[in-house]
Amino acid sequence: MGLSLHMYELDQSLFVFINMKMTNSFFDWLMPIVTDLHKNSIFLTFILPPILLFWLYKGRRKALLSMITLALMLGALDNFNHRILKKSFQRERPPLVENEFKLRAPHHKGYSFPSNHAANNFAGATFLSYCYPALSWPLFLVASTVAFSRVYVGVHYPFDVLAGGLVGIIFGFSFFRVFAIIQRRVFGHEDVK
Repeated sequence: MGLSLHMYELDQSLFVFINMKMTNSFFDWLMPIVTDLHKNSIFLTFILPPILLFWLYKGRRKALLSMITLALMLGALDNFNHRILKKSFQRERPPLVENEFKLRAPHHKGYSFPSNHAANNFAGATFLSYCYPALSWPLFLVASTVAFSRVYVGVHYPFDVLAGGLVGIIFGFSFFRVFAIIQRRVFGHEDVK
């Protein structure tokens, strides 16, 4: 009980530090954009499609298999977090609990632990890093920035994003192992061109 109380207090203290004390005008502008980029119509219409088309053009079968595996992984992970982990822990989000916080993005419904944003981004970063090792550093930078943004905008505690990141890394590694087996069996070698 003592350890869990200390962890809870540490989590709250870190939340207040990131959400209230690290505040600056640049982050106030950037982090709400980063945290919900997947809902941004400009990104979804003009930036993401050319990236995916270029990836398919350059990567051919490996890119297509990677995209399919990535979509299946994110669907499975989202359901696992939402239907199993969040319902098991039932941790309320900071806007429903904290007196001292700044909400910089729309308040999200549902439970807080673990963060689906962090889980999905770290799962994607892990999986794609195994597929494309040269992209590892930028992929994990993006995942870390998204995870940080969730705390900064006030919709998650730090331990929510840490747990989400860990779950995501486990999923990313597991799905890559399946991906590697499929590559070997279907295409006869480890690295599909």
